[in-house]
Amino acid sequence: MGQVKMRKAAQTLHFNEGKPQGYHLTQLVYAPIKEKDLIKYMANSANVPESTIESAVAAIADGILYYAINGHRVSFPGFGGFWCSLKAKTAKRLSELKQVDVVKSLTLHFSPVEDLRQVIAGSGTTVVNDGVYGIEE
Repeated sequence: MGQVKMRKAAQTLHFNEGKPQGYHLTQLVYAPIKEKDLIKYMANSANVPESTIESAVAAIADGILYYAINGHRVSFPGFGGFWCSLKAKTAKRLSELKQVDVVKSLTLHFSPVEDLRQVIAGSGTTVVNDGVYGIEE
């Protein structure tokens, strides 16, 4: 894994009489990477045809979703683990518990492996103040 560089913004957590009480780092998010650009990058990195990467990525995504949705925690070597959780409405009768009616949300979670956490924690982080959060020095 190459050097990780992250840009983060300091966000004010709470105000007391107009004065910030703490700060929280949030990663700045940029435009999504197009799938074809990611596939091309991965194919170049692995020195394999783009079609091979495309097939592998589709199979990996399918496998993670299949097992995570069915209640398993899925570990991806050197990267981290995925699992699903769901929020649902309460029903008065058991017969009313139909998935299509009661499921509010299904969330796919990710937790990085310790090595990745350390790389991110020790990354060349640049804290910026883009004027949105009212940061005071």
